[in-house]
Amino acid sequence: MNCPHCQRLLYSRQHARCGYCGGLLPEEVRLSDHEVDEMKAEIRDIDARRAVAKEKEDREREEQRRRDRDRGAAVYFPPGPF
Repeated sequence: MNCPHCQRLLYSRQHARCGYCGGLLPEEVRLSDHEVDEMKAEIRDIDARRAVAKEKEDREREEQRRRDRDRGAAVYFPPGPF
């Protein structure tokens, strides 16, 4: 969607004014308070899911490190020519 004043692409429909020319955006162009709240709630939900996934990934990585470390203590090294 473009600004009705300068015709540039709007980079945010949450604000009352165009970020380029400062022109006042009409109500029908802007997002409603309800739409903004829904968008923010969705972003919070996505962030929460990412945090849970990262914690799970970190736990799995740490478990793998422990298994590798424990397994490394029992690694067989064949005798070499000394």
